Amino acid sequence: MKRLSIGLGSVFLLMVIAVYAGNDNVTGRTEHSESGTSAAMSKEDAHRQATREAIQRAVLGGHTQQELVEKRYESVSHEEIAAYVGSWVKLETYFGRKVEGTLKSVDGDILYIDEHLGQGSASYPIDKTKLSGLKVLR
Repeated sequence: MKRLSIGLGSVFLLMVIAVYAGNDNVTGRTEHSESGTSAAMSKEDAHRQATREAIQRAVLGGHTQQELVEKRYESVSHEEIAAYVGSWVKLETYFGRKVEGTLKSVDGDILYIDEHLGQGSASYPIDKTKLSGLKVLR
């Protein structure tokens, strides 16, 4: 727990530094504007921008933009489904029943699905030979 509090303290310190780096109402700024030197202001702005970039690198671990991987449901054959145990699946039976949940296990032709409901979940077997559609969240 002590290690977690040190990490949160470091994040908080970085946030304070980021707020200070973005604050244009600092007393040093008003002194430069009173002297009227545009070179000092541009130097200060460049320093402020460098500080912001350093904080972003420290917080993001060297990445300026995080790549978001968009997940979507993709169709999977009945033979491949065993490789996706633990994944979210969408099934549709030949009878029109639609099921969405977590694939718990595969035993031969039987898929065990954990369907998430309002206050809990229901686990039940579905015969994969009776499916008209099978999609996995990837």
